[in-house]
Amino acid sequence: MTLEEKAIELLLRSPRLAAGTILDLLDVGDREFRDMAARNPTIAKLLEARRAGELTAPKSEPTQCAACGEWFVPYAAARFCSDTCRTAGRLRSDARTKHRGCAPPRAAAESS
Repeated sequence: MTLEEKAIELLLRSPRLAAGTILDLLDVGDREFRDMAARNPTIAKLLEARRAGELTAPKSEPTQCAACGEWFVPYAAARFCSDTCRTAGRLRSDARTKHRGCAPPRAAAESS
C-alpha cells in the first residue's frame, strides 16, 4: 500500500469531504483512483459506504480544559483549549515528574 492510498483511506472516512476534493488535495487522477479502488478493498468499502450514506460525522461533546477550566469543543482527543494551555499543562506535568520520587530536604532528614 502506498502513502497516497493510506491518505485516501483516511480522508474517505470523513463524510464532510467530497471524493473530488480528496482527489484534488492529493493530486490523484481519476484513472489512478479507480485503479486504487480496484486494488484496495478498504477504499472500495469506504466508497460503497459513502454511496449508501452510512458514514456519519463523529459528534463532539464539550470538554473542560485541563489547564484553565474553560469549556471547549475538542478536536480529536485534545485535553487543552489552546496552545497556551497546552504549554502550561506540559510545564505543570514536567514540574510534577521532576519532583516525583524526591523528598524535600527537611522531610528526608526527619525520616532518618
